[in-house]
Amino acid sequence: MSNELQGKRVVVTGAATGIGRASALRLLEAGARVALWDRNAAALGDTVRDAGSRRSAAVPIEVDVSKADSVREAFIRTLDQLGGVDSAFNNAGIGAPTTPIETIDEADYDAVLGVNLKGVWLCMREQIRHFKAHGGGVIVNNASVAGLVALPMQAAYGAAKHGVVGLTKVAAVEGAAFAVRVNAICPGAVQTPILAHLEKVGIDQAALSAMSPQNRIADPREIAEVVLFLLSDASSFITGAAVPVDGGWSAQ
Repeated sequence: MSNELQGKRVVVTGAATGIGRASALRLLEAGARVALWDRNAAALGDTVRDAGSRRSAAVPIEVDVSKADSVREAFIRTLDQLGGVDSAFNNAGIGAPTTPIETIDEADYDAVLGVNLKGVWLCMREQIRHFKAHGGGVIVNNASVAGLVALPMQAAYGAAKHGVVGLTKVAAVEGAAFAVRVNAICPGAVQTPILAHLEKVGIDQAALSAMSPQNRIADPREIAEVVLFLLSDASSFITGAAVPVDGGWSAQ
């Protein structure tokens, strides 16, 4: 077992499934104590069970990241359970309807922006306040390849993810003087429940694979390794970056 984050206290949002779950388990393997945030309390139990011998270091906390009061209460509970927070992976996100920009339903647009963009800001707000008062910290935000390039028929999702990249850069510049590092990852197609959402509208895995020169879909554990690197001291001179983890998709 590696110990890159031995003794560190980390928040992972959207920890019940997909990239969040894989990342939480990898961070636990690396020696961290992890607050598992998600609105799906039942599925968080699966993440805890999968932690095996490290399950005592996993703290499940039910939260809706799109609601300020819920985020504030979850952060207070996290501080109480872990005794502090050293870093965070703001990963929680939802898929968006695949539709032309002029036909997006307002409620769908608000829901996607509420979780995928406002939720990142609400979490960062609590984290940065804490880090500035306690000597620094590290944040990784989950953006997307859709935060770097256009993804047709996904205007709400693309707007949110471009926003996450922008928030990341601003927070990195503002936080540097306080020993706060902030980076974003920009995954391409990853084997997560969101893919099922795309398959329902006829975008199959073969089509998604073909979007990257590697011609495949990533395993969530591949993304988790990049999250671990960016949260560790090995990336100490990296801040304000939007790191593609997309098999070359955005390089084309």
